Amino acid sequence: MTEPLIVVDGVVKRYAVETVLDRISLSVSAGQVMVVIGPSGSGKSTLLRCLARLEPIQRGHIFIGGALSAKGTEEPESDPRGNIVRGSSHDVGMVFQSYNLFPHLSVLDNVTLAPRRVLGMDRAEAEAMAIQLLKRVGLEDKQDVFPSRLSGGQQQRAAIARALAMTPRVMLFDEVTSALDPELVGEVLKTMRGLAEQGMTMLVVTHEMGFARDVADEVIFMDKGAIVEHSSPERIFDQPAEARTRAFLERLLEREGGKRRGA
Repeated sequence: MTEPLIVVDGVVKRYAVETVLDRISLSVSAGQVMVVIGPSGSGKSTLLRCLARLEPIQRGHIFIGGALSAKGTEEPESDPRGNIVRGSSHDVGMVFQSYNLFPHLSVLDNVTLAPRRVLGMDRAEAEAMAIQLLKRVGLEDKQDVFPSRLSGGQQQRAAIARALAMTPRVMLFDEVTSALDPELVGEVLKTMRGLAEQGMTMLVVTHEMGFARDVADEVIFMDKGAIVEHSSPERIFDQPAEARTRAFLERLLEREGGKRRGA
């Protein structure tokens, strides 16, 4: 049996005395799309930040590609799961709610900066790769444009291309459509669907339930720092086993219905 690409084993994350992630365990196979849903403050974004090694964890282990990527600061030094963190931060690409593009750089330079500075690519090689990535996200005609001249959806697609430029094995998406106007959401989701179809391993935090139902291989519902339910999209959306999952989805449907009536 093939070893999962991502293994999260008993992860605990605290801020001061507040436990934000409470003994989280999950695994993701190569090429799988896992969507994480849940109310605000449930720990979804923190989970992605820990996977991207942007936040330390207090307990547990995270493995990427079989290598130890993060270890809890409170784990014993004589740890049978491993003591030396070997996973590369380049293995994981992350796209945030805010685009975080450098405003003084063109789209092409935004995408090539990290490969040149971090991976040591020469300019010609980095630019050739960046142009292919911009074609992949539908921005091949925007390579010389500065971010201020792009729509929100275009900026987010440029941010996706920038993350892909580090050739990650895993892509993390943290509410990447939540800051967009409704008419721009579709173009970003289309790009993400394309990545899924091409076999990219993805963890996606989103409130876009249509995307979760159509694209996800598995869906996780989180609440209060814990995984409440983990199943197929069909089971989660049509026959949720947990009362908290049902209540969350009912509130979400009511809110969406209200938006449509008010439109």
